[in-house]
Amino acid sequence: MKSSTMFALFGVVGGWITIAEPIYAQSQVRQTSSPAVAQSRPLSRLEQSLKTAGSEGKFTFIVFTKEDNTAGREMLGVVETGVAERREQAVVVTARANDPAEQPLVQHFGIGRAPMPLTVAVAPNGAITGVFAKKISDEHLSAAIVTPTMMKCMKSLQNKQLVFVLVSSGDKAAVPNGVKALQSDPQFKDRMTFASMRVNDPAEARFVTQMQIDPRKVVGPYAVLIAPPGVLVGHFDTASTPAQIAAAIHKSGQCCDDPNCKHAAAPAQQAVKTNSSRKN
Repeated sequence: MKSSTMFALFGVVGGWITIAEPIYAQSQVRQTSSPAVAQSRPLSRLEQSLKTAGSEGKFTFIVFTKEDNTAGREMLGVVETGVAERREQAVVVTARANDPAEQPLVQHFGIGRAPMPLTVAVAPNGAITGVFAKKISDEHLSAAIVTPTMMKCMKSLQNKQLVFVLVSSGDKAAVPNGVKALQSDPQFKDRMTFASMRVNDPAEARFVTQMQIDPRKVVGPYAVLIAPPGVLVGHFDTASTPAQIAAAIHKSGQCCDDPNCKHAAAPAQQAVKTNSSRKN
């Protein structure tokens, strides 16, 4: 087992917003590919745009404003230029944060009182991959278009799940025995979810590097555990026991959602954060 040094996995130069913070992205709300879509009413223009982009496998960059001003036009220009260079991967849409028709999404994103203009990046699966206030750059856009496995992990983390990323050198990833045994633990079994990836997949090279995976050590079952809101708990292999994995989760302070849990008293270091242009 390799214990982790906490570091930012999903980051971008310019700052962070923690997924669990109430400032912008209240993304712990459970999401579908089209966030905050109510079944009992017609879709709003923005909800329909998200649904369409999701069905096409594209990221959506939503530029929110409350009024027409220079800052809003400048942000939209940067996003439109960047998306034009990535038209196979992304689309851009605009919305007024004070539009009554879009309030379900505004509330879902938690941006009602956020400084404007604001761009929210949403992955095809509904995960929030970036929140950028006032200023945005092409680098931000690039960082928000995450890899397929990163996208799955971010959605699960935003749903408050423990994510085991199963890493393999071949086509089929195996679950380490210690992780399998942990699935019967009442404290963790309902919060565990899995994602799998090949360590040599070019599309996941960014994620492999950010998780500090040494491909030479991926021999047999191998898993990287990430806990919400983005804590890199550790790397686990065939030698890892359920007790070791559980201890690592407890040490990270992410064993449960109870704010009074004794393990939550330890300061949890952030490893996975929604991309943002605002420094905390």
